[in-house]
Order: sequence, then structure tokens, then C-alpha cells
Amino acid sequence: MNVEALKQILQSWVNEGYAEGELLVEPEWYVLWHPEEIEEFNRDYQLSEHAPGFVTFGGNGGGELLVVNDKGEVFYLPAVGMAPDMAIKIASGLEEFKGYMQK
Repeated sequence: MNVEALKQILQSWVNEGYAEGELLVEPEWYVLWHPEEIEEFNRDYQLSEHAPGFVTFGGNGGGELLVVNDKGEVFYLPAVGMAPDMAIKIASGLEEFKGYMQK
């Protein structure tokens, strides 16, 4: 997914009051990264190396990352033992994912 488009979506969610809260699907909690920190988190977690094709946009506060793939599908992925085959799909797109987020 285009990182700039992802940043714009995250900013709109944050502006609406979605920064952290309950998630109605696994992993049951979300914390969104600040849009200006997206590249930094992706570098720090070395996603391009360990889970190519995914971009992180948040986490659950408990060792799992929220990631999106090139198709815009949303997954959660353990930060330890990270690999593309460990990603668990939770939404077909960001709008569906937003429907699971609680303020």
C-alpha cells in the first residue's frame, strides 16, 4: 500500500478520535502509530526485511503489529518471529478494519 495514502487515512482516523481502543476482532486492542512515524516504525521493525510486502500502521500494545499488504488487506503479525506466513488476516480493507475499532 502507498505509505502516503496510509498516512492520510491514519490522520483522518486520529482526527476522528481513533488513536487507541478496543478492537472487535483479534488482537482485541489497537494503538495507531502517528502518521509521521510510519516510516520510522517500519524501519525499526525491519518489515521490508522480515515481512516484505507489509507496512505496519499500529500495534496492539502486546507484541503484535497491525499491518497492511499491497492489496490493502489488514493483518496482525507477531513482532517476535516475524515472517509473512505468520500474518493473520483480520479485514479485507482499511474501511472494514475501521468498522472494528472502538473509540
